[in-house]
Amino acid sequence: MVSSLKDPNGNGTLYGACIFFATMALSVKLCTQPSALLGEHHMSPLQVAFFRSFLCLLLMAPLLVRDLKSHPIRATMVKPLLLRSLAGGLAMVFYFQAIARLPLATAVLLNYTSPLWAGLFAFLYLGEALSVGLVLAYPLALTGVLMVLGGPGCYDDLGGVGLALASAVMAGAAYTALRGVAGTPPSIVVSGLCLITSLCTAPACYLNYVPPTQIEWGILWTCALSSAAAQILMTLGYRTSSAAAASTVGLATVAVSGLLSCLILGETLHLKQWTGIAILLWATSQTGRRSLLTRWMRALNVSWRRPAYRH
Repeated sequence: MVSSLKDPNGNGTLYGACIFFATMALSVKLCTQPSALLGEHHMSPLQVAFFRSFLCLLLMAPLLVRDLKSHPIRATMVKPLLLRSLAGGLAMVFYFQAIARLPLATAVLLNYTSPLWAGLFAFLYLGEALSVGLVLAYPLALTGVLMVLGGPGCYDDLGGVGLALASAVMAGAAYTALRGVAGTPPSIVVSGLCLITSLCTAPACYLNYVPPTQIEWGILWTCALSSAAAQILMTLGYRTSSAAAASTVGLATVAVSGLLSCLILGETLHLKQWTGIAILLWATSQTGRRSLLTRWMRALNVSWRRPAYRH
């Protein structure tokens, strides 16, 4: 069973989630923008968000029914599940709109500044320590972000940039909320997100409905399958990694998305942007306890911690 996967460090499942998240982002781009594959026909980001969530909910239904029998939802789980679902749903809506407006790699990269926010939220509300190694990984990641932003298509649409950054803030909140449902089967967590997002986007989908073509149905199912696999793997990974470190590992999605955008969409990245992506990847590798940067800084024995938020 997927819930019994063993990954002591969490990184294996998190990197697997990165590949599926990149596939999902590519699917969204193909459905929301004219392309050589689909011609001028395309759907709105909100319609894609609805189908992504609804189809994913259908896929998760068998696992959900099974897991609810052994792990019924308790009163203490309702608040973190609801917070995770609402924050994750908003992040998804903002993210899909940004993908439709910006180059794929740029939208993904801006969304994956979420580690900066996840680390802050975890520090403020969960009492997680900010180690020196992890703190130093942040400016490395930010440097990579700024290098990629220097490419084409970013400053032409500041609204799209704002949507991508808003999705990052909400994703950081959602990832932090995952720590509050540790031990909950991934099917319950993912289904909660899909249900809330489906309900919130259904009216907009109905009012602006565009019938998908056969090819688009295939892409929508690919989007749903990829997102379901990514969400499950991410939920498993967050059980064994801190919120800040786990979300930083997720930046590897940027590199995969950049490669896919070049190979499939024909979007070009400059050498400076690829260098920025390489810096991002190195930064993600420095969040673990055995990383080179952490070993260098461990001798200082410095960390920052505040009491966990009580409610």
